[in-house]
Amino acid sequence: MAAFTQALALRLPGEWVADVMDLPTTTARTTLHDRLWDLATADWALGEFRYTSAGVLRGPAGRELLVLPRPVPHAGQYIVAPLLPMVFGRTTDDVEHLSPHGITVSPDPARAAAAVTGRLLPRYNRAIRNALPDFSPPTELQPWGSTFSPSERDPAVLRASVLDVLAVAEFSVNDTAGLAEVLPGASEYVSGYARAPLVHAVTVQALLSTAGLGSVSPLDPDTPLHLRSLSALPLSEQQRLLRQTAVRLAEPPATSRSSAARVRSAAPPPAGPVRLAPSPPPPIVLRGAAPTR
Repeated sequence: MAAFTQALALRLPGEWVADVMDLPTTTARTTLHDRLWDLATADWALGEFRYTSAGVLRGPAGRELLVLPRPVPHAGQYIVAPLLPMVFGRTTDDVEHLSPHGITVSPDPARAAAAVTGRLLPRYNRAIRNALPDFSPPTELQPWGSTFSPSERDPAVLRASVLDVLAVAEFSVNDTAGLAEVLPGASEYVSGYARAPLVHAVTVQALLSTAGLGSVSPLDPDTPLHLRSLSALPLSEQQRLLRQTAVRLAEPPATSRSSAARVRSAAPPPAGPVRLAPSPPPPIVLRGAAPTR
C-alpha cells in the first residue's frame, strides 16, 4: 500500500506527498472516519473492516486523499477517497450532501492516476467550492484594539493562520474574483474580525515576496496596484502563486543555531514511510505589474 500510494503521488497533477497513517485504536479510526468525504465504498470499508493503517496523499491547498486496500473478493485493488480539508475545521456531517465520493482503482499506478485525475479530482474540487461558506465575519466580533493573547502573537500561530488563508484563497479564487478580492474575506474567515488585518498584511507580504516583489511593504501605496496585477494573471497562475507561497512558509527559515543542531544530529533517516519531496515550482512571471518605487 505504501509503495502504491507513493507511485500514485508521482503521477497526480500538481504537488502531492505520499504518507502512511497508523490507525492503532478505535479512536484514531473514528477520527479519520469523521473527515472521510464519502458515502459509498470507502465509507463502508472503513466502517466495516479494522484497518490498522491507511495511505494518505496530501496535495495542493490542503487537499487530502485516503488510500485503502479494497477488501475481498477484490483484493489487490484500492479505494481512493477524498477527505475534508483540515482548513474547514469541521466534520463531514455538515457537508455530507455535497460528498464527492471515492472511487475504486486498479493496482496499476498509471491507470489509477488517470482515474483519480479524470473522475475524482474534478468532483472533489467542485465539492470544496460548494462547501466553502460565504466569506463573512464571525458572529461574535472582537472589538478593535482588543488585546491578543500570547498564543495569537506567536509566530508559529500567525504562520499557521496565513497558510490557512492561502488554502482558502486557492479554493475561492476564480475567473471573476482574483487575489485582491478573495484575500480579505479569506483572512476574516480564518482568523476572525479583530486579527484579520494582521493576518491579511502578512499574507500580502508573503505573496509579494514570492512574486518577486519582496521589497514592497504592505503599506507601500503601490501595493494595491501589484495585487490587482496579480489578480489579472490567468487563474492557474494565481493558484500556483498561492501554492508556491504556502510551500515557502510551510517551514520557517533555519537560524544559525538550529542549522548547527541539525548538522550535529545528522543521522541516517529512520525506517518507515518515505515522503516524496516535491520538485520546486517554476518562478511566478508577473506580467504588467507596476514598477517598484
